[in-house]
Amino acid sequence: MSPGDRAIFIAAYGRLVVEVWSDPAREALLERDPRQLLSEYGVTVPDDVTVTVRRDTGDAEPDLEAQVAAWRDAPALGELVLFVPAIEVEGEVEINEQELENVVAGLEPGTACCCPCCCT
Repeated sequence: MSPGDRAIFIAAYGRLVVEVWSDPAREALLERDPRQLLSEYGVTVPDDVTVTVRRDTGDAEPDLEAQVAAWRDAPALGELVLFVPAIEVEGEVEINEQELENVVAGLEPGTACCCPCCCT
């Protein structure tokens, strides 16, 4: 793999991971048709190479060198293992208006006071 090909693949892979993490439609396409998703980022997979998606949740940051090696070795192995870590969402948390104001102001809950005498 030439340095230029490597750089192009890394850029495409990075965009793919970010968009899968941020766009439910991209994530659905990854599950449904990873070959199509790859092609939308300019990564063409030969027809005789199977694409397998790994969505481990143990590490939220993909191992770039492992993905480059998987891409480089895919034609010889007949399989491209595409690592796109899943992000586990703990659940939605609702906050009230006061908590939101504190977050925006950079204050911890309970640290803001209403009188200027203790803040100086």
